[in-house]
Amino acid sequence: MQTVTTTTVAGTRGGSANAEPIKMQKRIGSIVYEVEIHFAPDATETLNDKILRLMRRDMEAAAS
Repeated sequence: MQTVTTTTVAGTRGGSANAEPIKMQKRIGSIVYEVEIHFAPDATETLNDKILRLMRRDMEAAAS
C-alpha cells in the first residue's frame, strides 16, 4: 500500500500557534492520503470564506 502525505496550511486545534495540527486520513483506491491541517494564528479569513473564495475562483476559471 502506498501512502502519500500532504500538508495544508489552514488551522490548528485549540487556536494557539503551538496547538496540535488536525490530522486526517483518506483512502482513495489503494492509496492512503494523510493530511495535517494548520491554521495561521494571525489569519483574517475564516475557513468558510477561504472555501468560498476558492470555489468562486474555480468557477471564474471554468467560465473563461
